[in-house]
Amino acid sequence: MEIKKKVILRSVAGEYMLMPVGETVSEYNGIFMLTESAYLLWKAITDGGEKEDLEKVLKDEYGIDDETAEADVTEFIEKLHSYGIV
Repeated sequence: MEIKKKVILRSVAGEYMLMPVGETVSEYNGIFMLTESAYLLWKAITDGGEKEDLEKVLKDEYGIDDETAEADVTEFIEKLHSYGIV
């Protein structure tokens, strides 16, 4: 999966967020707050992970079933697509 927009991951006071940088700043009005699971998925993407890898991350971390992991990852990826980030 390829990251298309310039965003950087930051941690502030224990909260994770994606902050737009460069030209991307003018496209977005603010930052993207990440839940703990979204943070894990983002890290997996930046490590070169594909959808199946992201599902495995959630299953390993939270002990959830295949269907739940697939639904959660699909929702996360769709949200990133909607913002043009991936």
